[in-house]
Amino acid sequence: MRFVKPMTTIVLISSCLLSGCMTETEEPAVKPPADVKTVKPVEEKNEVEEFLIKEPSKDADTPGKAAVEQIQLTFKNGQTAVPTEDDVLSEAILGQKAVVSLHAPEGQNDYMVLFYEKVNRWTLTGILPVTGPNTSRRSESRGLKLPFQTFRSDEMTWSDAKNAPTTWTFAGKQAIITVSKLSQQTMDDNQSAVVTLSNGIEAYIHETKREASLSYQDSEQTVLLAGNVSVASLKTLAESLPSVTSLSFPYAETE
Repeated sequence: MRFVKPMTTIVLISSCLLSGCMTETEEPAVKPPADVKTVKPVEEKNEVEEFLIKEPSKDADTPGKAAVEQIQLTFKNGQTAVPTEDDVLSEAILGQKAVVSLHAPEGQNDYMVLFYEKVNRWTLTGILPVTGPNTSRRSESRGLKLPFQTFRSDEMTWSDAKNAPTTWTFAGKQAIITVSKLSQQTMDDNQSAVVTLSNGIEAYIHETKREASLSYQDSEQTVLLAGNVSVASLKTLAESLPSVTSLSFPYAETE
């Protein structure tokens, strides 16, 4: 199933949804209709006709919960699809920013990365469709120590604002990792364990059975890594990153 036609298409969410304008009202937001089913269309009938973004319910108190409620696809064969909680691969929350990775029903190596910012509630600000590699040829890592040798990379700046967050994605055939450069965020000692990386950086880590995140301060910015990989993989990757002041960040080597 294709969420959008070209993989480099970026969906920016501002004051209007793709299906209409998103406005803050005092009326309770509603969940997507109960008759919308999650389907797995066969490959030859998977072309998307409409991509809708819905207002999440007020019960969606995390970005991951909001993501599941917000997205609805309509295919040219008349079927509709929404993501489920099982499609959420990773949810990394740091201060007022969050990055969510979703698995796309199209295939094992197709994803969507969603960007959220909290202003009273978690608000979707952008969507980046990402497709993993379709060959086994080794990819150019440019000095990055990723847990896979074959991947496809992409990047997105969250908005047009000066010093807006930027996220780089590295999509393999079974996993996706995001590296985000954010304005300085507050670290939560109560929610994270603290480790010292081999390069001397103090990092905050969080890990569940299916995902991990790692964050640290660098100069006046914060670096956030996340993905459906082990925290050990993120530590190795973090140790290979240059300073955020490097013109080649997040790559250790220039092209």
